[in-house]
Amino acid sequence: MKNFLLFTLILIIVSCANEESFQVIHPEKVFVEFNWCSYEQNKDAEDLGEIFIDYRNFLDSNNYFVTYLNPLFQVQNYDFILMESFKNKEVFQTNLNEKNGFFYKRWKSNFEKTAKCNELNRQYFYEHTNSSLEAINEKDIEFKFSFCKKLDNVSIDQLSDNLDILQLRNIKHVFILTPEIFNDYYDYLLIISKDKEEVIEENILSNNIGFLINCNLNFNEENFDQLFFDSYPLI
Repeated sequence: MKNFLLFTLILIIVSCANEESFQVIHPEKVFVEFNWCSYEQNKDAEDLGEIFIDYRNFLDSNNYFVTYLNPLFQVQNYDFILMESFKNKEVFQTNLNEKNGFFYKRWKSNFEKTAKCNELNRQYFYEHTNSSLEAINEKDIEFKFSFCKKLDNVSIDQLSDNLDILQLRNIKHVFILTPEIFNDYYDYLLIISKDKEEVIEENILSNNIGFLINCNLNFNEENFDQLFFDSYPLI
């Protein structure tokens, strides 16, 4: 089984949040949604770019961003990820209501002629470093995803404080995401952002904060060491 399938599987295992039961665990934290999408036949990123020009009309740079994530590893069960980030969960809920409107539905109809997303497997996270929406959605950035479990008696505040102290070479940010629905497989999704031309140290998290978390997780004897994405914010 390849990394692409395991990456999707480990996120699907924890299941998506139930939109009908509106609960807020961390009311002040940035709220992030991931949605896996595939192109329709004979469609590609160029076609998608034209569709997203209109999508910018729905975005609010103070409260809501959307970023297109292009996987830099082999994939077969999806083509790209839509990462939607909201100022908080309340803004997310407001956005859900707005998506019931005529203009969004018209845009969605056009979008689905180019690509379709797996609405049932959307995943939701809170971001804990108090980073701005702009930092999460910078241009010309590459992301590295790492699934990690905390070690015994380690708090998320300890993890955040140590990341603040560290000066990791060639790294712009390390975002700490926790799944809205807890699971037995991982505690954190750490997202490293870096300039595309920069090369980062192998096992950079384990080498620097391995006394707090274990990011060398294996699922079905596979690892997730090469989950890199090009990031293209829509605003």
